[in-house]
Amino acid sequence: MELDLLLKRLDIVRRRREALLLEEARLARMIRQKRIKNVSLLRVIRREKELVTREEAKIVRFIKQAGA
Repeated sequence: MELDLLLKRLDIVRRRREALLLEEARLARMIRQKRIKNVSLLRVIRREKELVTREEAKIVRFIKQAGA
């Protein structure tokens, strides 16, 4: 039961990471095209991406320790 919840959470985290990657690429392109002057939003997205990646690694470690 708990393992099923972890696998679902892992799927959600991976989807969120993918969405953040796309958003980061979109913002980087807009900054390069000089449509956006403020780079702080890109920093926030990168920080969020780092946190999501850490959470994904933590879940994967826990699943491996559980023996699945």
